[in-house]
Amino acid sequence: MIFLISLIIIVILHELAHFAAAKLCGCGVEVVSVGFGKPIFSFEYKETRYNFTPWLFGGYCKLKDELTNSNDPNAFTNLIYRKKVIIALAGIVVNIVIGGICLLIGMKTLNFTIWYFGYISLALGITNALPIPALDGSYPILVWLEKLKGKEKGYALMNKMCRWGFIILMALNIACLPYLYYLIKSGGIR
Repeated sequence: MIFLISLIIIVILHELAHFAAAKLCGCGVEVVSVGFGKPIFSFEYKETRYNFTPWLFGGYCKLKDELTNSNDPNAFTNLIYRKKVIIALAGIVVNIVIGGICLLIGMKTLNFTIWYFGYISLALGITNALPIPALDGSYPILVWLEKLKGKEKGYALMNKMCRWGFIILMALNIACLPYLYYLIKSGGIR
C-alpha cells in the first residue's frame, strides 16, 4: 500500500512540476493526467483538463500543440529551446530533489516510509531522465530534430518516435506486473 500511495504522490508532484514550468514559460497546458487510459475522475479548470485514471504507472502533461506545427505563440513548439528544456526536465528535477531530501530525512529519523518514498521518487526521476523517446529525458535531444528537419518533418518524426517509445515502455511496464505482484505478495514492497 505504501508503494501505491507513494507512486500516486510522486506522479502528481512530477506532473505538477511540468504544469508549473509550462505556465511560467508561457506555454498552454491542455491536459494534466495522473495515470493513463480513460479517466475515472476528470474536471476542467482554466482551459486545462485534469484527469485521474486507473493505470497509475505514470502520467502526462499535454502541452498546447505539443509536437505539432502551430502558429499559436503559447504552443510548446513555438517556445525557445531553453524553455522547452525547462518544461521537459521540471518533473525529473522535482522527483530527484524530493527523493534525495526524503532519503536523507528517512535515514536521519530512521523512518522507513519516508526513506522508501524518497527511494522510489529518486529512482523514477533518474530513470525518466534516460534519453528514450517518450521519456522526459529524450526531449532536449528530440527538439533538435526541428532544427535538423524543419518544424513539420521534425515534429512528425518526433511524434512517431515518441509513439513507438511509449508503446515499448508500456509493454515493459505490463511485462513487469507479475514481478511487482510477487514483490508485493512476498512483502518486498509495502
